[in-house]
Amino acid sequence: MTQLIMAIDPGLTGGISILDNNKTPVVYKIPVKSIIVNKKKKNTYDMIEIIKLFSPYKNKKVSFFIEKQNVRPKEGGVSAMTIGKNYGQLLGAAYAFGFNVIEITPQSWKKHFPELITDEMRDIKAEMKELRLIGKKIKGKEAKKENKRQVEKLGRQFKSLAKTEARKLVSNLYPSISDRFVKKNTDGMAESVLIVLYGKKIYGREK
Repeated sequence: MTQLIMAIDPGLTGGISILDNNKTPVVYKIPVKSIIVNKKKKNTYDMIEIIKLFSPYKNKKVSFFIEKQNVRPKEGGVSAMTIGKNYGQLLGAAYAFGFNVIEITPQSWKKHFPELITDEMRDIKAEMKELRLIGKKIKGKEAKKENKRQVEKLGRQFKSLAKTEARKLVSNLYPSISDRFVKKNTDGMAESVLIVLYGKKIYGREK
């Protein structure tokens, strides 16, 4: 029986990867389009194009792995609703096509790739932890704000390094498609490849 696995990193800069047995994954950038909301241009999923990508696999035995999306702290109400709507559309389409849908957390699939965490990233995490402990003892309002800014700055650095490592890892695993992951905005595509490989491991466990 064909082992066909589809995986999605569901951000607007995310990706869709499809793995057919042990072939090199087919990778797509998630199709998006611009719409006008309250006179402002916003990006959202282009569901027509996404459905076109899903259509060839209708009613086939597809294990569909999707990273759960949660609303980030300080996320605005409109943004939160958009995230929920987009995520729901992906799930609805996958169920409609008869896929076996498996929602996974970022933590679960990232544990499968310990090489994504470098020594530099460990140092940053340790520094963030120390700053948070210091922040609990700070009483001054401005000092607390500065402490929080420092933590957030380190958090952004960590996230940027994590994206770079994802692109590097996928490029090393699949040199034939490494040119797809040169640009910084392809980290979502790279992560979808790692999710599909994690999905392959889970699929094998379930067989």
